[in-house]
Formats: sequence, C-alpha cells, structure tokens
Amino acid sequence: MFLTRGLALWLLLAAFDAQAVSIAGHEFAERINVPGVGNNLRLSGAATLDRNFVPFYAAALYLPASVRTLEQLQSGLSPYRVTLVWQIPELDEGRVDDYWRKAFAEAAGSSRLGRIKSNVERFVEVFGAARHGQVILFDYIPDAGMRIFVDDKPAGQLAGVEFNTVLLSIWLGDKAPRDFRTALTAGLTPN
Repeated sequence: MFLTRGLALWLLLAAFDAQAVSIAGHEFAERINVPGVGNNLRLSGAATLDRNFVPFYAAALYLPASVRTLEQLQSGLSPYRVTLVWQIPELDEGRVDDYWRKAFAEAAGSSRLGRIKSNVERFVEVFGAARHGQVILFDYIPDAGMRIFVDDKPAGQLAGVEFNTVLLSIWLGDKAPRDFRTALTAGLTPN
C-alpha cells in the first residue's frame, strides 16, 4: 500500500513540476530553482502588462510554498522571484529609465520615494535599452537583497527591505493594474 501511495505521489509531483504556463509566447515553469533559495519556488501567477493597448511585458511571480498571503509576501521577510520578459519591439535606454522612475514614484508616494531615491537611481542604472524577448530576473532574498539578472547575466544587487517592498508594489500594489495584480497573485489566499 505504501509503495502505491508513494508512487502515486511521485507521479503527481512529477506531473506538477513538468507543467508550464505560456504567456505572450514565453513559457514560465511551474517550479524553479533560485540560487540561495533552492528549488522550492512555485509559480503564483503570470500576466501581460499592456501600455496603451500594446503588450509591454509579460511577468511571472514565484514564491515559496510557505507564502500564502499577499500581506506575508509584502512583509519583506520571504524570498521571491519576478521574471519579466519585454514584449515591446524596442525601447531606448532613456524611456526604460523613465518607465522605472515613474513606476517607483507611483508605487512609493513622495515620502517613501525620498527614503529610497539612491537605490532607485542605482536600480535604473542597471538597465539599458529594452528589446523584445529580453528576460530580466528579480530575485529577492531577505538577507541579501534584490539580485537582478538581465538575460542570465548578473546586472546588480540592491539591499533594503523598504526599497524591495516598493519594487514589489510596482506589480502588486494598489496602483498596479487590477487584472495584472490579480493574475500574478492567483496562487495566494486573499487577505
């Protein structure tokens, strides 16, 4: 009996791990391995962000199984990964910088923005021009901060819980598009 249950559980887990979600032509794996965290991050949800009715980027949110609510995620005490895939044909460096600065300003508000401004400027310096299909990984590990990879190459690392909670708010905060936020947090229990 145990062998049958164990085999059934193994087959179920193997099938679960093999599933992927396709958004805007990009495959997001159901589970991923993040260095420093391990292979326990699961896909919470994925969506495409549109700007002026044009796909801007596709994104996926990965969380440990222990993170069950948005409040728990926003505490800054749990690791996560956001995978972003640019969908626009091309965006020059100045416009990429402007996008991120505006996104931080909206997510932070004026009082918080002042406290994280130096990290925002260091963050903006990480990126150059964007091109269709370019993949950016945002790996947050509470003890190490935010590690950023552009097309699998290390691009920067920024510490600070407040900075990282504001970055997460760009995608999951009150100012984020509701459908986008809802799709990314589909694997969480509503607060």
